[in-house]
Amino acid sequence: MSQPSLLIVDDEAGVRESIRIIFNKDFRLLETKSSAEAIQRVQEEKPEIILLDIL
Repeated sequence: MSQPSLLIVDDEAGVRESIRIIFNKDFRLLETKSSAEAIQRVQEEKPEIILLDIL
């Protein structure tokens, strides 16, 4: 069975790394550092979960 995908959207590399460490065993991780990249990845990959930094 394939892992569900999780898209991490944050402009800070350290935050993305922390989230990767926590979730890498249970999810197929996708990352972007901007909202424009995130929109493209959502359209291409259709992730089940999105963690989004909105500030």
